[in-house]
Amino acid sequence: MSQPLRRLLTGLEIALEGDLAGLPPHERREQQRRQIQWLHWPLSNLLLVMALLESARLVLLAFDTATLPVAWQAAVALGLLALAMVYRRQTSLRRRVWLGFTFLVLMLACLAGPVQSWELAPLQSMAGFLLLPVAGLPLLVRPRVAWTMLAAGTLVMCGLLGLVVDAPLADKRTFAFYFLVSCSAGLVLRRARANLATRLNQQVESLWQRAVSDPLTGLLNRHGWLNLATAAMDEAVAAGRQPAVLFIDVDFFKRTNDAHGHQAGDELLRDLGQLIEARIGPGEFAARLGGEEFACLLPDSSVLQAERFARRIAAEYRRRAEAFGSTLSIGVSTYNPGDLLNDLLARADAALYEAKHRGRDQIVVAAH
Repeated sequence: MSQPLRRLLTGLEIALEGDLAGLPPHERREQQRRQIQWLHWPLSNLLLVMALLESARLVLLAFDTATLPVAWQAAVALGLLALAMVYRRQTSLRRRVWLGFTFLVLMLACLAGPVQSWELAPLQSMAGFLLLPVAGLPLLVRPRVAWTMLAAGTLVMCGLLGLVVDAPLADKRTFAFYFLVSCSAGLVLRRARANLATRLNQQVESLWQRAVSDPLTGLLNRHGWLNLATAAMDEAVAAGRQPAVLFIDVDFFKRTNDAHGHQAGDELLRDLGQLIEARIGPGEFAARLGGEEFACLLPDSSVLQAERFARRIAAEYRRRAEAFGSTLSIGVSTYNPGDLLNDLLARADAALYEAKHRGRDQIVVAAH
């Protein structure tokens, strides 16, 4: 692909997709997944309303004609109602796409069908085409689905105007112009919806991060620990893994503050938070529970692995804080059947107390 064409496609994607286009691929997929979930019920309601309106339109037309096309379209309208009800209960995204595409095809067939003589009202019978883009496009999240639906409707409309409808050329041009306006409005609303949903989600995530994070160290705070670490431990236990908890305390922290000032104490805590964050792996959680107390959850760790992890943390912190003579005392506990997160934390706290009792700068493993 040539560079100018790539730039053109990139610019078109940004223009059509808004803020979503600027996100990394994995974040974009996650945003799309969330928006699809949020918009499932609005789209379900739209399909149901369209099916009901089409049924009502055919009922009104039945008073004027009882010809075969009306009976055929009545059967299709019943199919639209059935598809709309099935769509509401469907959880599979792929099946929803196929149901939506089938619904669109049947709706286009209803709108294009000769419910009246084309000589009497050719364009009036196609007026529903003008509503489809502005009503449906804002609720379609994935670009491929949106463009497929738009292309299908446009091709059918162009075919009818060019080959079937017998109307003055000026009327056809006017109808095509308003269809273009409807498509443009649908795309603009779709972009506005995507931008609004993306920004709101980012703000919610930012607020959540502030609510669960410690501002000094960037680790979880106590609230975040209770929420995220509890869920992670439950998942680990359900999967048959053995969690371990470390309770970490900075030795003689008040004395360090008094001797070197609170700014130096904050710097030590920040360094410890960065050290722990750099050491924990995927699925592991660390928190500053308050003051100079920290905790780590290792969802899958033996006693030896947890003790080895604690020794690395203590040794590296000792080197970083050598100028202040600061050290760590650490208590370690591992899972017993039936334990909750607070049970592990309580045993690690007791082991930490024992480390303090032994003279500090110690690592004590709680009795299993």
